[in-house]
Amino acid sequence: MGTGETEEWELLGRGVEDASVAFNHDTNQTTDILGITDTEVSPAKPELDLDPCTIRGGQKLSAKLLDIERRNAIAELGQFTILHVHCFLGTASAFTAEKHTNCTIVPQSLGGSTYVGMPMNVYLSNEKVLGTATVANGVPTFTPTTAA
Repeated sequence: MGTGETEEWELLGRGVEDASVAFNHDTNQTTDILGITDTEVSPAKPELDLDPCTIRGGQKLSAKLLDIERRNAIAELGQFTILHVHCFLGTASAFTAEKHTNCTIVPQSLGGSTYVGMPMNVYLSNEKVLGTATVANGVPTFTPTTAA
């Protein structure tokens, strides 16, 4: 999120105990007359499900998603930029990362018993720039290395 040249990032995953990116490749196998099987693999359709996802004070994304839902402006759900940082790849000085533009975030529900939750599905666009990210005081800084 953010406006103009200044990108403002919000960390997703607070209160989420398990998260993984599903690549969602479609595959098609054909076997020729010699019995040799070839497999075609479609481009990834990466998705990340965040459930539960507890709303915390000061989270701008939750407020923005609720505003979109209230106005029924669903086209705006596909206008997010996601910085995906792989903290298990690299060192604290530079983690492997990619910045996806035109991603879709779809809230699934709003409510809860003890805390207010807004579980959501995050669909990465594959419209991305590869690079690295550093994190200082909880704020990531992205440095592009190549275009994908």
